[in-house]
Amino acid sequence: MKIYLNGNIVDERDAHISVFDRGFLFGDGVYELVRYFGGFGVGENAHAQRLARSLDLAKIRGFDAAELGSIARATIAANELTDAIVYLQVTRGAGSVRSHVPNEALTPTVVAIATHGEPLDALTSPSQISAVTAEDLRWKLCEIKTISLMGNILHLLDADAHGANEAILHRDGFVGEGAYSNIALVTRGVLVTTPIAEEPPILHGTARADLLAAARTVGVPIEVRRVRVEELQHADELMITSSRRFISAVVRLNGSTVGDGKTGPITHKLFESMRYAIARNAQLAMTLVR
Repeated sequence: MKIYLNGNIVDERDAHISVFDRGFLFGDGVYELVRYFGGFGVGENAHAQRLARSLDLAKIRGFDAAELGSIARATIAANELTDAIVYLQVTRGAGSVRSHVPNEALTPTVVAIATHGEPLDALTSPSQISAVTAEDLRWKLCEIKTISLMGNILHLLDADAHGANEAILHRDGFVGEGAYSNIALVTRGVLVTTPIAEEPPILHGTARADLLAAARTVGVPIEVRRVRVEELQHADELMITSSRRFISAVVRLNGSTVGDGKTGPITHKLFESMRYAIARNAQLAMTLVR
């Protein structure tokens, strides 16, 4: 595998960073994950904008988030991939000693990894998953897409121990987000999702934005509001959104069936709309390149 590291494409065996890198020592960094189909990056600009926001909020200087697309495509090409998932990570950099507060000017460490992803034609329907609910144990700055994911991992380990794929997190009785996703539900034909500007805090998900755009396209009513955790079990449909799978249907929650235990009709409709938009935009991008 070929890795992008600080401006160079290197073999993974030669991809080394300092033991004093703050990403390694403190989880002091941010990241993005982007899906590419035939060279087209789904929401590439939105991911770059979110990366810029994360860098700004984390006070990491010295890397231009607008480079995300060019770095991703170079890494995909180096690995001779067509359909890929690209993970890009930016840490604050490596100091000469371990120090909580940097005592010297640092240069960010930038790493990108491209792995094979399913082609768009293979993503024909939402995956079906099970989830558990849990009191959110993480920090409050969820709008920063940080590499410090221990809290998320602990929630996912607990979910896995209960035979579930995701943990839906809540604070003070209100739903925030999943450990790796955003949350939406359908009640009486209305798509309901949690707000990004109120408590509890959530990541500004790019797939969440695409979901809302899809709902407007196909005429599904939208309600953005705080959601009480007890509403989830009584929802007609429950779903999560993420860059990796777009939409997944939550068919079991805390061991009980959600709705009729199958992917609901609105979830199917929104998935198809998102998939069509990607196919259309990918075709347009290829036309512009030609």
